[in-house]
Amino acid sequence: MSVGAALALLGACSPWTSPQAGRNLYMQNCASCHGEDGRGGAQMPDLTAITARAGGTYPQRRVLDKLDGYARGEIVYEGVEMPNFGDLLTGRLTRVETDRGLSRLLPEPIIALDAYLQTIQR
Repeated sequence: MSVGAALALLGACSPWTSPQAGRNLYMQNCASCHGEDGRGGAQMPDLTAITARAGGTYPQRRVLDKLDGYARGEIVYEGVEMPNFGDLLTGRLTRVETDRGLSRLLPEPIIALDAYLQTIQR
């Protein structure tokens, strides 16, 4: 097992990066706009259809880029203002292995939100 894979497994085992931790963060930070079920609305994208919109494969690197960008107050979708979730950038950094064997360090709350979003795909 590569060092990156081992680190990814360690991060995946952390209670701070679990889907349940991500669900809690989602309810605190995202549900007011995207809905408790993640299906969005007239102005907000359906977060349960990320995989479907990507042709059937969950685009983790793209999702992590967006979550990290939103947390930093960057505009990722033109015309959509996301609040600055600066508190999601605090805490321990964990290395995540993404597609094509790439890895990156991200704050654990971002990893947890991504883990939760993966569980609500339909």
